[in-house]
Amino acid sequence: MNWTDFTVVFDLDGTLVDTAPDLHAALVHCFSEKGLPAVTLDTIRHAIGHGARVMIETCAKETGASLTEDELSAMHKSFLSYYVAHIADFSRSFSGITETLDYLRDKGARLSVCTNKTQDLAEEVLQTLNLTNYFDSVIGADKASEKKPSPAHLLEAISAAGGIASHSVLIGDSSTDGRSAEAAGIPFILMTYGYLDEAAYDPKRFGQLSDANELPGLLESMVS
Repeated sequence: MNWTDFTVVFDLDGTLVDTAPDLHAALVHCFSEKGLPAVTLDTIRHAIGHGARVMIETCAKETGASLTEDELSAMHKSFLSYYVAHIADFSRSFSGITETLDYLRDKGARLSVCTNKTQDLAEEVLQTLNLTNYFDSVIGADKASEKKPSPAHLLEAISAAGGIASHSVLIGDSSTDGRSAEAAGIPFILMTYGYLDEAAYDPKRFGQLSDANELPGLLESMVS
């Protein structure tokens, strides 16, 4: 397989970018408006990856609160309003990510983002952190026919980048990513520095790394 035939798909939150600090600030804001106690940054790190509404509901349960649909919708609206205004106050790409993206671009690989963030928010984060131009496609949850862990989301991200599933890999940090890759029959690389969830879940995967600086070497072994 040649590099130009290879599609590398990245999850966004917890894989490309450490977005947790800004997500936490937005969550604290909407919780405060509701009169709920703030949750810790560590708590939110393990609730990321399934979309903002799920994150809000999960973290509310950690405080002992049970939200109605109307309450959840109102908090979601407040969360998004704050988050959009502060989307990258503290968010930064993880160590080794830009070097990996430069390496893959130089090799001629196709690059895509497959994220359960909404399309607008995903594009805003990437643009603010100067990462947009690396990617041939970005497919957010509301742009996909079904969001991760559905394999459809991942396959649509690959297709939009001009790639094919048999020459692709997904790089992510959660069981959501692992299940999506497994269902699509695509190798999965787990980045353990991210927002790991359901630690007992062990998807079939090609590799597991704790440092993005090690990605080029592992991906090289897949191509050669």
